[in-house]
Amino acid sequence: MGICCRKDIISRTPEYSQLISVSNISKTAKLENIQKKFEFTRVIGYGVFGTVREALKISCTIGPLPPKPYAIKSIIKTKVERKLELLRRELEILKTVDHPNIIRLYEVYEDKKYLHLVTELCTGGDLLDYLLKKGILSEQEVLNIIFKALSAINYLHNLNICHRDIKPENFLLATDEDDAELKLVDFGMSNFVKSSELSTFAGTPYYIAPEVIRGGYNKECDIWSLGVLMYFLLSGKQPFHANSVPEVFSNILEASYDFESSAWNNVSGKSKNLIKKMLVVDPTRRITVSQALSHKAFLPVSCTTPIQLQVFNSLKKFKAPSKLWSEAMMIFVQNFSIEQINSLKDAFVEIDKAKTGWITASDIAAAMVRNKYDMAYHDFSKLVENIEYVGKGKLNYSQFIIAAMDRKKEINEEHLWTLFKHFDLDDNGLITIEEMKYVLEKSGCNINDNEVDEIIEEFKSRAPNAMNYETFVDLMRCITEEHSEHESFRGSRRMSIKHHYTTVIRNRSKENVVAVNSVA
Repeated sequence: MGICCRKDIISRTPEYSQLISVSNISKTAKLENIQKKFEFTRVIGYGVFGTVREALKISCTIGPLPPKPYAIKSIIKTKVERKLELLRRELEILKTVDHPNIIRLYEVYEDKKYLHLVTELCTGGDLLDYLLKKGILSEQEVLNIIFKALSAINYLHNLNICHRDIKPENFLLATDEDDAELKLVDFGMSNFVKSSELSTFAGTPYYIAPEVIRGGYNKECDIWSLGVLMYFLLSGKQPFHANSVPEVFSNILEASYDFESSAWNNVSGKSKNLIKKMLVVDPTRRITVSQALSHKAFLPVSCTTPIQLQVFNSLKKFKAPSKLWSEAMMIFVQNFSIEQINSLKDAFVEIDKAKTGWITASDIAAAMVRNKYDMAYHDFSKLVENIEYVGKGKLNYSQFIIAAMDRKKEINEEHLWTLFKHFDLDDNGLITIEEMKYVLEKSGCNINDNEVDEIIEEFKSRAPNAMNYETFVDLMRCITEEHSEHESFRGSRRMSIKHHYTTVIRNRSKENVVAVNSVA
């Protein structure tokens, strides 16, 4: 459901019609007038299915920074009637994923004419724009880009998701700065895969893998497409270029490409070797994503970078008091600006050495050792318990942001009031059970019906009918209190994580007890 880009056009607010019976494209869609929630500021682009606009959330500012801008894709429902199943699947995937190199879907609104997708805003254009603007990219720049792209694809493949449309136009840059974060977008062709093969012909001709042309393929097709992308970024030319699509496909099936042009004179043998391993016709012999991430070409990219002391201090004090608190915080961090999470994003990337898109207690322990940070074993045990409680043994990107952020600084009066108003839908100063359930179900967070029911039961125990602001503040602020029992325990028993080589971590998804060895 991609939309072509036309920049800097004066905004015109989308027509709004009174809500009537809707198509139920997505269970998470809010049946509300989006104009009451967002102020549209400019048009970013037009496309066949609708328009993308930049917008600001009305009365929603987190911290002293300017309001966070969003991108809202308004899709004309009548134009996607024959593609509803693809659209539903795209929304399901976007709701599932949470990774620093994948576009984030925040909310979905639906009215009579439109489906509005609220996502993070990327202002740096796509990779094709970037290449055209810079002319030539250095080998190091390309390696940085491909490493981030591989990280995103590795995360998707671990979730059994195949993107199927890897190309430069589907990678956006978060800002126009040189070190801008890369974001994978457009999941309209994506699909869930397990052991069975996919058969639908999908993708863009130059980037299609041989097995897709033949029919019958799996997640390995994404690696081929990334190999084509790497070749294109390094040379400025397509490896399988021809005068017609049939000729392009013939070149792809034969893997007919070379490194003969002058553009390859200054490219290292390591990078060429990686491309060769990615562009292997037989998908069973092709390099995997995890193998590619460990390729020697990326050694300068994957070197260790320091993590701020505040991150480890926050992790040490992290305690999720309840599921209700955890889900409220997931909504809370959605309003954070790029500036507010940049250092935490860098810490996440540094700790996630395996590039799975998840962080375990053993990952954190290894990062502490690398950064010479010593933590009392009791504190680390508590951290393990909280990771198990919040993320069933591992934290996704947003959960890590919550655990690692400076909570005393961020969870202040102004921010709590903004979050309270997010739940107080009728603006009467109370959050009802119905309002809480509605917001949780429509939040865009990956939460199932059983988890919603569990949170609602907790809500009832705290506020049988409705929760006022004072009760809400008490709930949200309990995490910021110092845990005196930790301090007293630390004096009587000082067993540091650095000297404790084996930690027993409960892992409900695989085994009852797993021994995790940390590196001293």
